[in-house]
Amino acid sequence: MANLSLLDLGFVLFESDATPLHISGLVMLTPPAGETEGFGRRLVEELWDSDPPQPPFDQVLDLAFTRWPRWQSASTVDLGYHVRHSQLPEPGSPHQLLELISRIHSYRLDRSRPLWELWVIDGLDSGEVALVVKVHHALADGVRASKLFARSCTLRPDEPTKPFWVGSAETDATARAERASLLACLLGSRGLIKRQIGASIGLAKLAGKLALNSLNLQPTRLKVPFTAPRTPFNISPDRARTVALASLPLRRFSRIAKLTGTTANDVMLTVCDMALHRYLQVHNWSSRKPMVALMPINLRREGETPVACNKISLGLVELGHSDDPPLQRLGNIRDGTMGVKQEALELSGDAYYQYSIIVNGLALTAGRLGLHHYLPPATNMLISNVPGPTQPLYFKGAQVTQMYPLSLLLPGQTLNITLLSYAGEIHFGLVCCRRSLPGFDAIADYLHESLVELEQATLEAVTEVVMRQAG
Repeated sequence: MANLSLLDLGFVLFESDATPLHISGLVMLTPPAGETEGFGRRLVEELWDSDPPQPPFDQVLDLAFTRWPRWQSASTVDLGYHVRHSQLPEPGSPHQLLELISRIHSYRLDRSRPLWELWVIDGLDSGEVALVVKVHHALADGVRASKLFARSCTLRPDEPTKPFWVGSAETDATARAERASLLACLLGSRGLIKRQIGASIGLAKLAGKLALNSLNLQPTRLKVPFTAPRTPFNISPDRARTVALASLPLRRFSRIAKLTGTTANDVMLTVCDMALHRYLQVHNWSSRKPMVALMPINLRREGETPVACNKISLGLVELGHSDDPPLQRLGNIRDGTMGVKQEALELSGDAYYQYSIIVNGLALTAGRLGLHHYLPPATNMLISNVPGPTQPLYFKGAQVTQMYPLSLLLPGQTLNITLLSYAGEIHFGLVCCRRSLPGFDAIADYLHESLVELEQATLEAVTEVVMRQAG
């Protein structure tokens, strides 16, 4: 039995009916040739008959008041409960599928059982079968969940596979070690006092720089917390969710990045920002201040060997103004992401990590207690980019054609955008509050239109440079 880490305990304590803290993934399968009829039912029966789950998928929460919260083995795991079969009514349209996925993603997992579910959805008019994997964030994060499912797949349709809940103990121990490595580096016995003193000094410097920046006395690329504009994305969410999906070729983002001297992640952020502003304009909302995204920041220096501490933290990145031209918006976002990393490294990665914990902890606490109605938002939405498999995969003989990530809504926020790359495509999974953001399904079209607009602006700028040099 393992104790919950401080991070995992936070996901348990901050959870409520309105903000369930699990993550999900939608996987689209094309059945093998000649096996379309009844494939979903056969898949469910095969999964029901598979080997029993192994840790952590056979564990439940033990939240006794007399000891630190921990995981303990369940007396039994009913695969008939955790693996579920659903049949869409005719005609089995994509809209019906999204409605069902939204309902599945809306409710909390049963804490008396291991915190995961797998839904097999039949009846699509395309002949495909959909899988919805639902896992509590205390059990796995997005990167971990993606790797777990990929491990249960094969590169050829005729190779044998095991479901993700079988043979997961060794990998899970490794993942837990990785997730705890930064905390261990900060609090371990070796160099504890030196690291803490250094981090505290860096944290004090960081606070000073932010204070001077708020008074316009010393500019910094670090965003002053709790100064984001209040938007429709900062209304307290209710339980019902809406899911929107989009898929775009990765090569289009990479091409823009190469031509503009930015990164593919900068381009993705820009496209998301443009699409969100388009949605807000359609619904007659505007602000003079740019929105602020909460996103993972890699704190490793260029060329640093990826060993020891896991140097990933959550940073506040300022996006573009509502009237920024596409390339100006891209440049501002590129400067913002690079500036945050550079400022953090100059001050100390440890100090910035602690700063991130404090800011996000205060934001979560304010949202959980309902104080976000009175405090300015720390951020407007969470945007994350999860690396996925680069080669096409097969699950139980069926080809995996698409993989969409569906993440959680933080207290006081109504929007989450998660991207996952798979076999040359970028799959966007957007989760929002159903009541607060009407008509949000149009965001998929806005993402396509924004990418086209950014491509055109890039092409025009490159053409102008070439013509100027030729002349």
